[in-house]
Formats: sequence, structure tokens, C-alpha cells
Amino acid sequence: MNKKLVGTAVIGAAVLAVVAAQFLSGGDDTPAAAPSSTGPAPAITPSTLEIYRLPDASGPGSAIEIPVPSWAVSRDKERASYRQGELLLETDRVPITQEDALGGLWAVAGGQGGTVVAHAPIADRDAAEWDYTYERGGEPRRVTVVGLGAGDALVTVRFEAPVAEFERNRGVLDDALKIRG
Repeated sequence: MNKKLVGTAVIGAAVLAVVAAQFLSGGDDTPAAAPSSTGPAPAITPSTLEIYRLPDASGPGSAIEIPVPSWAVSRDKERASYRQGELLLETDRVPITQEDALGGLWAVAGGQGGTVVAHAPIADRDAAEWDYTYERGGEPRRVTVVGLGAGDALVTVRFEAPVAEFERNRGVLDDALKIRG
């Protein structure tokens, strides 16, 4: 075989490989692909806490400490909202006059629908759970709110996600419910 012919074939193959790679990857002008929704669910770092101090209490049990994600956070009075994309975790302290968490969460739900049921105690405090769905921008969203009795208040943990993403990301709520206090 002729050396020039072999060299030309090798160079031609290399050029073809570069052009094919450029074509298949979409070039530099193609935006990066969106993150896959099949990746691991977000997790909470245990050292990040939202703390609600209880009035007239001292020592162990004088505060409710809720593990929260290291996401973008906004605050409005005692409500803290943690967002990552379409996921939302909120904590809040709601003044109530009810005797227990179930009655308090019923009052918070205020006839908005869904189901409100007793929840197993969390951090030795009575708790209740409210589950409902609603539509935002044509997309159904699922919400779970867990309320803990805290003296003359109800401390709530609210997790919201698109219905299709809720169960896959429920670990965020489960981690947040590892409450101390």
C-alpha cells in the first residue's frame, strides 16, 4: 500500500470523527441538558436546623429543632421557606388555642380539603398530618403538612412537590421530621 494513501485515510478518519462528534453533541451553541429527574433525591444535612424556641421553657425540650436542607431560603416572620427547583419545604410556628396537634391542624386546614389525621408522636410531642393536592399553573401539586403541639402554638413542617415528583423526593420530608426537642 502507498504510504500517502494510508496517511490520507488516517487523517480523513480523524476529521470524520471530529465532525461526527461535533454534530452528535450539538456543538457549543447547544445548551446543557436539564438535570435528570431520575437522579438521587435531595437530602438534608443534619447540622442545618430551623429552631423554634418555646416560651417559658428551659433545658431539654425548650426548643423544637427541625433539620432543613441547604437550599435557597426566604423568611417571613416565623415561616422559613426552603426551595430547590419545584420542591418546597416550609417550617412555621402558628399560634393556636386548640388543646392538641390534631385540633390545631384542623384549624389550620380550615376546610381547604384533603385529609387530616393523627400522626405518631414526634420528639415526644403529639402530632397530626394533613395531606392534600391542588393545581398551580395547570400542574397538580401534592402537599403534606405535619403539625406538632408546642404549648400555645403549632409548629408545622410542610413539604410540597409536583405530584409526579412527590414520592421520589419524600425523603426530604422524612429527614425534616427527625425533629429534636
